[in-house]
Amino acid sequence: MTRRAFITGLLLALGVGAAVPFLGLYVQGSNAGYYFTSQIAHLLLFLLLVVFNMLVGAVRRSWAFQRGELVVVFIMTSLANSVPGLIEYWVPLVSSPLYYASAENNWGETVLPYLPAWLVPHDPTAIRAFFEGSEGEATAIPWQVWLTPLMAWIPLLVALHVAMLCLMVIVRRHWVENERLIYPVMQLPLAMVQDDDRGSLLKPFFRNPVMWIGFSVPVIVGSVIGLHAYFPFVPMINLSIPFPLFSSRLSFATLGFFFLIQREVAFGLWFFTLLNNFQVYIYESLGWGIEQEAAISVWSYGLPSVVHQGMGAMIVLVLSGLWVGREHLWNVCRKALGRGADVDDSDEVLSYRAALFGLLGSVGVMVCWLWAIGIPLVGILVFLFFAFVVYMALTRVVAEGGVAVIYAPLVAPDAAISAIGTSFFGAPGLVALAFTRIFANDLLNFAMPHIANSLKLSGQIGGHKRPLFWGMLLALVAGMGGALWMLMHLAYSYGAINLRPPHFIWLPNYVFDYAAARNGTPAEASWSGWFHTGFGGAIMGLLLLARRYWVWWPLHPIGFPISATFHWMAFNAFLAWLVKGPILRYGGVRAYRQVRPFFLGLILGHFTIFGVFWLIDALTGMIGNSLFF
Repeated sequence: MTRRAFITGLLLALGVGAAVPFLGLYVQGSNAGYYFTSQIAHLLLFLLLVVFNMLVGAVRRSWAFQRGELVVVFIMTSLANSVPGLIEYWVPLVSSPLYYASAENNWGETVLPYLPAWLVPHDPTAIRAFFEGSEGEATAIPWQVWLTPLMAWIPLLVALHVAMLCLMVIVRRHWVENERLIYPVMQLPLAMVQDDDRGSLLKPFFRNPVMWIGFSVPVIVGSVIGLHAYFPFVPMINLSIPFPLFSSRLSFATLGFFFLIQREVAFGLWFFTLLNNFQVYIYESLGWGIEQEAAISVWSYGLPSVVHQGMGAMIVLVLSGLWVGREHLWNVCRKALGRGADVDDSDEVLSYRAALFGLLGSVGVMVCWLWAIGIPLVGILVFLFFAFVVYMALTRVVAEGGVAVIYAPLVAPDAAISAIGTSFFGAPGLVALAFTRIFANDLLNFAMPHIANSLKLSGQIGGHKRPLFWGMLLALVAGMGGALWMLMHLAYSYGAINLRPPHFIWLPNYVFDYAAARNGTPAEASWSGWFHTGFGGAIMGLLLLARRYWVWWPLHPIGFPISATFHWMAFNAFLAWLVKGPILRYGGVRAYRQVRPFFLGLILGHFTIFGVFWLIDALTGMIGNSLFF
C-alpha cells in the first residue's frame, strides 16, 4: 500500500462520510449510503480511472494510479460509505430522551431515571438547538456538550468494527479459496481495474461497446426521471412493473448483481420469497401464527411467526458455515497459539494471532461497555449472539447471493427480549437495550459486508498487506467523523426535525416508547417464538443437507433466511434468472462472457446517473429528487 494511495483514500473517506448525510438528509435524492452497494465508492473509482488517470497519465505516466493503489482507494471509500447510517442513528437516539420526554409519554419515569449520566448530552439549550436549528443561519456546533457522550461511545464503536474486521479476516480464506464465493458486488470494481497487454491508460473495460450499451440504459431512464422533477412536461417513467407473484420494482444495479450470481442462487432467492408470500397467506387465512408478540417492534418486518422463522434460518446458516469451515478455523487457532507452522497467514491483512485475540478482546470491550450501561450479563450474551448472527448471515447473503439491498427479518434487540423475556433485563437493561438499536436495528448498511468484500479485493494488491488493516480501520473512523460533522452542521443550521422525520422524529419516539412499554408491561419469554425459530432452523438445516448430498437439488438455501424481507427485490432476481437461462443454454459460457459487460454497465450507469443528479440537485437546491432504487 503506497503512501499516496493511503492519503488519498483517507481524505476521500472523510469526504464520503460527510457526503452521505448531506445527500441523504438535506438533498434527499437517490440513495447515497444506505445499502451494501457502495455507490459513492464506485463512482469515485470511475472518476479516478476515466478522468484523473487519463489527464495526469497523459502528462506523466507514473503519476497515474496503479491497480493496487486504485483498489486501496476503493476499499477505503467503500468502508467509509458503510458507516454514516450508524451515525444517523447514534445522534438522534442519544439526544432525543431529554428533548421528547413529556407527561404524555411518561419517559420521565420509565426512561430518564435509567440513563447513565455519561451516555447522553444533558444541556437542554444545545439539544433544543440541535432539533430546531437556527433558521438556516450558520451557527457554531457546541462540541463541548457532545464531548462526554462521544468519548463514552467511541470504545464501543471502535470495538464493534475491530471485531468485524477480525472476524472477516478469520473466515476470508475459507470463503474465498475453499467455498469460492464470487462476491458479486465486487465484480464491477474488479473488472474496472483490470489491465491487458496493450497497457493503455484507458482500461479494457471502458473500451468495450457492450458495457457502454448497458451503461446508457439507466443513464437515459434516470435522466428522464430526474428531469421530470425540474420540468413536469418531461414524461415520468414508472419502474414498478405489474407482476402477479411479488413486488416488481425494477432496479438496474440489482438486476446487474443478480445476473452475476449462479442461476440456482437467483432461483432460490425469488422462489423462497414467493413461498414466503404463500405461507403468510395461508397463516392469515387459517388464523394461525398471526398472534402479535409484545417483544416484536416495528423494525421486525412481517408476522411474528415468520420473522422468528427467518432468525432460526439465519442461526443455522451461520452455525453450519462455521461447522463446514471447522478445519480452517482449527488451523487459525493453531496458528494463533503458535502451533501451526504449516499454516500461512502472510497474505492476510492481520496475522491469525492478531485476528483471534483482536476478536476476543473487542468482544470483551463490548461486553464490559454494555454491562456498564445497565444490561445484565445474560442479556448481553443473548443480545450479542443474535447481533452477530445477523451480521454474519447478511454478510454471507451479500457475498454469495449479491443481495446488496436487504435487512434482517428479526432485529437482535427484539430477538433477545423475545428469547428470555424482560425480567432478565430489568428496567435499566431495557432502556440500555434501546441504545443498541444504533448498531443492531434494521440497518440497511453496516460495515461487515463491506469488509468481506474489501478482503476479497485485497488480492489485487501486491506486496505486504498488513498496513491495509490500519487503512481500513482509519477509513471507518474517518467515515464516521465526516458523517458526524456534517450531521451536526445540518442540524444546528436547519434543525434536525426539518431534515428527515424518520430519523429525528419517528425513530427516537418509537425506540423509547417501546422501551417504556416494556418497562410498564413486562413480558415473558415467547415459547411461540422459540417454536418458530426452531422450525425455521430445522427447515434451513434440511435445505443445507439436501444441497450438500443431492446433486440434483434445485433450491439454493441462501434465499430462505431473508425471504420475509426480500420481496421488494425479488422481481430483479427473477428477471436475471429468466434472462440468464437462454443465454447459458443456447450460447454457453462464451455467450455469457460476451453479455456480462452489459450488466456490469447497468450497475455503473445506475450509480453514475445518481452522481450526476446529486451534483445537479445540490447546486440547484432541489429536494427529494429520487430516481430509482
